[in-house]
Amino acid sequence: MPPLQARFGKQREGKVKKQIPSNQLITVARFSTTEEAHLFRLQLAAGGVESFILDEYMVQMDWLISNAIGGVRVQISEKDLEHCKQIVQEAPFEPDANICAYCPFCGSEKTKKETLTRRLSFLSMFIIGCPLPVAKNYYTCKSCEKSWNENKRPAKDTAA
Repeated sequence: MPPLQARFGKQREGKVKKQIPSNQLITVARFSTTEEAHLFRLQLAAGGVESFILDEYMVQMDWLISNAIGGVRVQISEKDLEHCKQIVQEAPFEPDANICAYCPFCGSEKTKKETLTRRLSFLSMFIIGCPLPVAKNYYTCKSCEKSWNENKRPAKDTAA
């Protein structure tokens, strides 16, 4: 008698087969941060697809292992795969916090948030030995090349 059967007794003769559910979960997306995974999950939920997030807490506890474990995974039921593909094709998931809606001076939508803050912090780390938090919350228009602070948004220029 094998050791496990000796320990736990004989197996029953009327074997109960383990049934695999027909709606298995499959991974449809992987993200390096939990925020992106939740945004994608909400997009699927808005389309009527129930989804689940795996390894969320592992990445939150130690974000350095995100790449090692494959990131935060979003899983759906196998039967919802085609519907999920339609949702993603209709509205692709592209979070971009660097885009402001329009330029208050010329009305152009070609605006970009300035990313000088990281460069200054990185430079201060080499000069002083520690990074200094430098907050620059302003946007630049690529059409008219004017800059403005998002918190103190000027009224749209009607003279131009």
